[in-house]
Amino acid sequence: MDFNNNNVIKALARWCLLLQVIMISSNTVALKEPDYVNMNITIRNAMTGVIRPEIVYRCQSKRKNYGWHRSTKPGIQFSFPIILIKGETKIPAIHICNIRSALGTATLVIQNTYLDAEMCPKSSCAYEATPKGIVFRGFEWDFETVFPRLKPVEYLELQWTPWPNRT
Repeated sequence: MDFNNNNVIKALARWCLLLQVIMISSNTVALKEPDYVNMNITIRNAMTGVIRPEIVYRCQSKRKNYGWHRSTKPGIQFSFPIILIKGETKIPAIHICNIRSALGTATLVIQNTYLDAEMCPKSSCAYEATPKGIVFRGFEWDFETVFPRLKPVEYLELQWTPWPNRT
């Protein structure tokens, strides 16, 4: 009788150990955080050749307001960090930036996904306020070649809306 009791106790101990291992491994999988990608959105003053090169801008998202910032000379830039979930291509992080200068106003809508963060590491992409308007300088995928690669691009994102005439 003792021999059978020992076998039953050993079998129960093995099952308990096996269940404990399964529970611990499932908890670690459930508690694993998703991979995040950090990205900076950079706004740079490039108002050269203008009498008053100062720009004032404010960026905000649904959850955060980064406040008003002032850039008095060309070359001064402001970067603010955003965090994107890796693998989320359908849900972009949307930021609205109001930019003002002596030439007028511009409302820039920036939509970023984690792919944009991989294309623009370490603030290598920037929106520049120039006398023509807001220019994007960064990288985009070139699919004209056999193997897609990143190529540097620069294009006018939007023009200044002139201030209304005061009478």
